[in-house]
Amino acid sequence: MNDIYMFEQAAGEELIVAFVNRDDSSQIDLEALLAEVGRDAAERERDGLRLISVGGLPMRQTGTAGNVFFQSGGQYATQVGVVVVYARDRAVEGAG
Repeated sequence: MNDIYMFEQAAGEELIVAFVNRDDSSQIDLEALLAEVGRDAAERERDGLRLISVGGLPMRQTGTAGNVFFQSGGQYATQVGVVVVYARDRAVEGAG
């Protein structure tokens, strides 16, 4: 999906993958973001990697001028990162 980009970093026996939506000043399409995470997890599972952890990382929010100046709670998130950690599934590895 071109509205979501991802990058990954190996960390010993684990793989850390971050999914970030492109900030276009509109609310986050959480359904699209989580669908991309699910698609990636299914693909990596076929390669013997198991999803072991998921976390969210708010990156940017916005709101109307009045909400920003008076802290009235009207802000909404426009960019977020989802960080996923995968680990090699030893059961799959030993089955081959």
